[in-house]
Amino acid sequence: MSNSRPEIESYEIDVGNMHACIQFKISHMGFGWMIGRFNRFSGHFDYAPGHPELARVMVRIETGSIDTNHEERDKHLRSAEFLAVEEHPEARFVSTRYEEIGEGKGILEGELTLRGVTRPVRIDVRELGSGEDPWGAYRRGFEGT
Repeated sequence: MSNSRPEIESYEIDVGNMHACIQFKISHMGFGWMIGRFNRFSGHFDYAPGHPELARVMVRIETGSIDTNHEERDKHLRSAEFLAVEEHPEARFVSTRYEEIGEGKGILEGELTLRGVTRPVRIDVRELGSGEDPWGAYRRGFEGT
């Protein structure tokens, strides 16, 4: 029996926002989809392979960076009627639990705070891959829906 503690890997979430995004897809009156994204965000996650109970995720989103590729709609979404970015410039997600449900798959539970209101959310997670990049840094990629 080993008393050694598992090694926790800590990662910044895509410093510079070059390879990650936070996007959303909403039904547009039942006729099609409106797809958008938040262009500015930051965060980090801790991960210990084989020890899901040690996983932690925290993400901050600049709500004013919403982008649906339609300036008038974006202005409306930033207004007090929707995101109220003047009063609430940041949304935040903090994980509370991660459960592995299969090879490279899991369920991430946490709390999302938007417009000052915090609600529980559940995100289905899939590991995309991991390994050394061309510059020698170790990377690990996930997606969540």
